[in-house]
Amino acid sequence: MSTGSNEVEVAAENWLGALAQGIQTLGMDPSAFGRLVCATDANGGAVARDPNTGGEIRVDRVAENEPPSLSMPTSTFAALYAPQLRAPRPVTVPVEIESSADELTPIDATIPAQLPVPAPEIPVPAPEIEVQPVRAEETEPPIPPPPTPLDTRLEELFMELGEIASSRGANDACLVALKIAARHVPADAGAVLIRTRQGDGLRFRAAMGPAAREVIDTVIPLDKGIAGFAYQLGLALAIDDAKRDSRHYGQVDRSSGYTTRGVLAAPVRGDRGGTFGCVELLNPRRPFTADDIEIVSRVGAALGEYMLAGYMS
Repeated sequence: MSTGSNEVEVAAENWLGALAQGIQTLGMDPSAFGRLVCATDANGGAVARDPNTGGEIRVDRVAENEPPSLSMPTSTFAALYAPQLRAPRPVTVPVEIESSADELTPIDATIPAQLPVPAPEIPVPAPEIEVQPVRAEETEPPIPPPPTPLDTRLEELFMELGEIASSRGANDACLVALKIAARHVPADAGAVLIRTRQGDGLRFRAAMGPAAREVIDTVIPLDKGIAGFAYQLGLALAIDDAKRDSRHYGQVDRSSGYTTRGVLAAPVRGDRGGTFGCVELLNPRRPFTADDIEIVSRVGAALGEYMLAGYMS
């Protein structure tokens, strides 16, 4: 392809692709493609005019009976570049349509000579959006309000301890006692451990919390864990950090998948003597207090009286 009447053949799927290749073949600035004013004709070609230079490029489809060049396997167009400016003109295209009487009626369809060609889309990078990482944190339950005075709590507790005495069987009594303790001392988990018939361990007879199903009926040695300590000495105690306490029995945590942090343990012991087990509350929703120890000790004592009365099964 060259200026004047010279022409060059390029391979493209349509006249627009041929025009884009023709500009590069002529050595023109590729940015000129975006400002050309083009008009198509009925033969599948087009005329493109550069308003800046006055130059004109014509794109014509090569006749099908003309063999294309070996380097042009697709549709072939001939592009002609002329430096002079030509006035745009309408193109009249004869079109024939079939009438109802099987007669061909010629009509004229006028195509405007000047049709705007949109500039090729230039990919624009998406604006960078700063994404703040979500900070993962452990969801904790809401902190309950400060407890009421101990005397008031003991009065309420006294009215509820009768539920233990009316229980039907040891398992039922252990579960009732655990619910009462958790009602007055908010905690995430808890259990009641009772000495086995053989006297060789403490069995989880009641449990609540995320790992309740995993620990129920589990037996630990009498001399292991904070529960074993409370059982053997008959003392109630509270531990803020169980992992730092040498008395903590970590085997239950490992087997259940539950992590014990704080522990409050009180013996299940009757007033007339005899220790049967231990009541435990785990991971308080607020730090355990001395009043909490007193409350759970009263629950353990009521359950101990039930066991001492001969209802242990």
